[in-house]
Amino acid sequence: MSVSFHLCQPGRGASCGACCGLYNFRDHSRATLTERLATQTDTFRPLPQEPEAWRSAARGLLEARQATPPLFPAVRVCPLLGFLDAERTRVGCLGHPKVTGGADLRDCGVYRADICETFTCPSFTWLSDAQARLVQAACADWYLYGLVITDVELVRGCLRLLEWELAGPVDPEALIARPATLEAVRQLFALKETAPGRGSHAAVFGRFTPDTEGEPVSRNLDYAALGARASPEDEVVLCLGYVPQRLEELTAARELVRSHVHAVARALTVRPIPSP
Repeated sequence: MSVSFHLCQPGRGASCGACCGLYNFRDHSRATLTERLATQTDTFRPLPQEPEAWRSAARGLLEARQATPPLFPAVRVCPLLGFLDAERTRVGCLGHPKVTGGADLRDCGVYRADICETFTCPSFTWLSDAQARLVQAACADWYLYGLVITDVELVRGCLRLLEWELAGPVDPEALIARPATLEAVRQLFALKETAPGRGSHAAVFGRFTPDTEGEPVSRNLDYAALGARASPEDEVVLCLGYVPQRLEELTAARELVRSHVHAVARALTVRPIPSP
């Protein structure tokens, strides 16, 4: 299983900057990241395409951000990430030669250009083409797409719940084909952004959270402490960033996931009304 197309810039509204550290902050809300990307875009756009000017600007942005350290220190946060279009709907590297029109200024950021050129995130290997196309179609905006495409366990977990709901295999292409079904899938994936009651624990990298050294460790539910048994929804509950301290909190999170899965199943199985 592997993805055969480009996940970073697949088009049709989707683009991702996660490997450049876009979400690597405790406050990774859409509003905060939009402001940060706008600042970075406005910093580099007027500059001459000269490495020293870009390195100096990059240093200034990194110094200004010292008060908000990254959530995971191992994931570098590159100041060259910005909006690539005038409408500010697509994110990517401002120093990429396809963006500058020829000059390769990627070395002016926190990664070397050859690393940027050859790096592929785990989603390229762990997702299938059909799964990746579903995320692209359902999450056609820069913020939600990046959150979801990099959370393999969330994507797989949602599709597995849907298969259990329908008592059979589900073809992701069938979910894309019907607008009502695709919208229901979007609302399910959008829980990554919209799920209530998570406090400051909303997940960036799925089930992972930083330990005392800042390294990623996988979270699990303490069923004994919660007085609960394992449930099929729990993997998605963890991917959404819930850290339930009481059984009632876990039950509410499970029901939220379950209701959205039910909505996708209903949209997929209801026969469309024929046009007159």
